[in-house]
Amino acid sequence: MYLLYVFSDCGTYVAAFAEFLSDEINVPSIPFQSEYLRSRYATLLWKYGTDKANVGYVSENDDPIRLKVASILLADDELFNVD
Repeated sequence: MYLLYVFSDCGTYVAAFAEFLSDEINVPSIPFQSEYLRSRYATLLWKYGTDKANVGYVSENDDPIRLKVASILLADDELFNVD
């Protein structure tokens, strides 16, 4: 049952594991508290965003704008299966 719980919170688990590795601390052997970590990371991201907004930060990204790829809808008789 524990493994199913971990897999359903994979993103939170990976973020927590990366934090343990970057801080060079041991990964705890107690059950994973995904709800606590999820709200903690959400709070940190919210604070980061509001701090940036309060300082008036503007991104200086000079990358060219990527155009969206146009998609063409095909009729049913134009489709085929590849086996």
